[in-house]
Amino acid sequence: MDKRALLGLFLLVGMWYSHAQETAVGVSFQVYPAGFIPTLNFEHAVNENTSLLFRAGANFAYRKDFSDVNISEEGDGFGGTVGLRKHFPSGNGKFIAGLNLDVWSMHIDWTDMGPADGIISGSTYVLVVQPWLEGGYFLPFKKSNSEIGITLGFGREINAITSGEEVEQGFIASISLQYLILL
Repeated sequence: MDKRALLGLFLLVGMWYSHAQETAVGVSFQVYPAGFIPTLNFEHAVNENTSLLFRAGANFAYRKDFSDVNISEEGDGFGGTVGLRKHFPSGNGKFIAGLNLDVWSMHIDWTDMGPADGIISGSTYVLVVQPWLEGGYFLPFKKSNSEIGITLGFGREINAITSGEEVEQGFIASISLQYLILL
């Protein structure tokens, strides 16, 4: 799926749900040890304590010394998230717990040691499937009808499709700062 199709799907889902009362749109900035992921977010309440989360964005990876496969790996790509969140009111805000599935279309440039200790390099395309759990806390801004939250995530990167030499995959932890406007 190319970038235009993914954006179109994201906008279509957004318009479909935008007529609901419990809908939020926003942005997030997620960092992990080998990169960062900025996204546009769309969250729709299924009931009082459950919501669906959709994200579309970019993934920038800089696995300088985090790769056991190559000396260095750098790349980027686009993709998104489909997730389910449970909400637990607490104090002025709420705790959330979520189960998410990311799919990232990535192009990774790598360097490694070749025969006779010579440096070799190449480029690999990977379609990464990444199931992950998240937990965090959101605080509302009553006057602006918005909220800000921080979440921690833990999951697994799985290179589902690889075209080129192998690149790193494995467990991943992240922290995310999110801002949502309640519609």
